[in-house]
Amino acid sequence: MKTSIIFLTLLLAASSAQAQSGFGASEVQSGEGTVGADSFDLTGLAPDDQTPTGKFTTAAEVGPILQMTKDSWSAVREYDGQDLVYFTHVLSWRCGLKGAKFSINEEPLQDLAMPECHMKFKQPNALIDEEPLLSYKRYALGSVKSVRVDLLLDNLTVQSVTLLRENMLIP
Repeated sequence: MKTSIIFLTLLLAASSAQAQSGFGASEVQSGEGTVGADSFDLTGLAPDDQTPTGKFTTAAEVGPILQMTKDSWSAVREYDGQDLVYFTHVLSWRCGLKGAKFSINEEPLQDLAMPECHMKFKQPNALIDEEPLLSYKRYALGSVKSVRVDLLLDNLTVQSVTLLRENMLIP
């Protein structure tokens, strides 16, 4: 009994620490899209075929990766007197997504422009030519306190996360 109480106490402490870590007010959700589902208009959309391609171009393939790496969906870098907010990770797994939206500091959501998948290449998710320029946005230095990212996967599920500055600041 004493061991069970200690284990439960440790589990609750770990859960509390994770909740306070700042990874977000809304953790990633998949399946029915309960978090962030209001971000996207699904009218007229149908889920894409989820047969794995081996090229990571379906929600079935990229969804679990995105869910496990939610703390990398966005990053902030202080550079040249500005905050640069990066979405490189999301763009790197864009095949399998129907759309992406982001919000800085709880402002209204806006669309994240994503290049097409390059299906004729071995790695359709690769960023080529000028596409890497789409991977970041510029803001006033120190102004970005949080970033929310909502992803609409091609199976019409939604994953969402809100990240705090201190948990996504990169050198």
